[in-house]
Amino acid sequence: EGINHECKLCNQMFDSPAKLLCHLIEHSFEGMGGTFKCPVCFTVFVQANKLQQHIFAVHGQEDKIYDCSQCPQKFFFQTELQ
Repeated sequence: EGINHECKLCNQMFDSPAKLLCHLIEHSFEGMGGTFKCPVCFTVFVQANKLQQHIFAVHGQEDKIYDCSQCPQKFFFQTELQ
């Protein structure tokens, strides 16, 4: 914990990885009318934190769809990969 999780898109800082992920979800869906769609099963949510909760509860590591070309990490969102 502590403020050490930085958004690489806007440089905003967060005190937990979960808060950063929720923030990245919001970046992923900017300009989409306030809806957040799961990139795995396409369920739609009206709040980014509800999408985040859904992803953690329903989808596991094997559902991550964005692969890093430089390391073995995988991500749910393209903004995380960037």
